[in-house]
Amino acid sequence: MPAISNHLTRRRAMQIAVAAGCCGGSALASGPRIDQITDPLSTAAKDMFRFAPDLVVTEPGTEIIFLNSRGEHTVHSSPQLWPDGVPPVGISAKKEAAVLLPVEGLYGFRCRRHGQYGMVMLVVAGNVSDLEFVPDRIARMKAKPREKEAFTEVVARYMALHL
Repeated sequence: MPAISNHLTRRRAMQIAVAAGCCGGSALASGPRIDQITDPLSTAAKDMFRFAPDLVVTEPGTEIIFLNSRGEHTVHSSPQLWPDGVPPVGISAKKEAAVLLPVEGLYGFRCRRHGQYGMVMLVVAGNVSDLEFVPDRIARMKAKPREKEAFTEVVARYMALHL
């Protein structure tokens, strides 16, 4: 089973465990499931819109499932944090959508509507340890400052946990 970061909430972990138990394990059969959250109780926009989890560590060849990519949320690849030769992702108006991670590398995702508030996530497929290029690529993004800051934060969290 692919490893998921410590950012997975206890509540979400219990939901996954219950679903796996009820469904013979099928809840995780296709790989990690990523929720897209709008939290109206949040006191700041940067916490209101988010992917959960926002950091996933897995192996190349894994398929991840995005939930709730309709209406208010979308899923789009971030070209500066995307493996060369892998087709970009653009998902909207879908309740559930699968994305295959065919090669080793960093896969940056953002919500096109809420990325400006920091709704981003990072998937690390395989053994990615050379991250010296990442700050420059984030700096070159055509994105609002909060989106760049959010990518910087999630990359720093990955480095602290895995390098």
